[in-house]
Amino acid sequence: MVVLFALAGSFAVYFAYRETRVQRDLKRHGTLARGRVVRHHDDSAGRGSTATFAIIEFTGTDGVLHTFQAQSSGVRRLPVGEEVPVRYRADYPTIARIDLAGKKRANILIPLLVGALFFGGAVAMSLDQGGSHAGHGR
Repeated sequence: MVVLFALAGSFAVYFAYRETRVQRDLKRHGTLARGRVVRHHDDSAGRGSTATFAIIEFTGTDGVLHTFQAQSSGVRRLPVGEEVPVRYRADYPTIARIDLAGKKRANILIPLLVGALFFGGAVAMSLDQGGSHAGHGR
């Protein structure tokens, strides 16, 4: 069980790291555009709960209309029809993010916190397992 928690923590931290790299790349080489929230998409998060993601459309510098799903859920401040800043790679427009500070932070912090929780669980379980065997050797 400790290994599963450590693995889950590793994946979550990896996603946070990958998102950090994507955002840094978009900041350096991305193109800023105006997008529009065209709809919301409900995604089953398991255990009967759902997460709602904004679906964004923007027109690239090539004049082509592109669509992407926001990385983090939560659409309270992103109603359908709302205009949002989008940063994307002109050479690879499928790499696009909503360019709002709160969304950018959430895209990194949520997986990082999930990873920390899983790692913490793994450490707690391993300490508990180590402590439960301490007095059995006599």
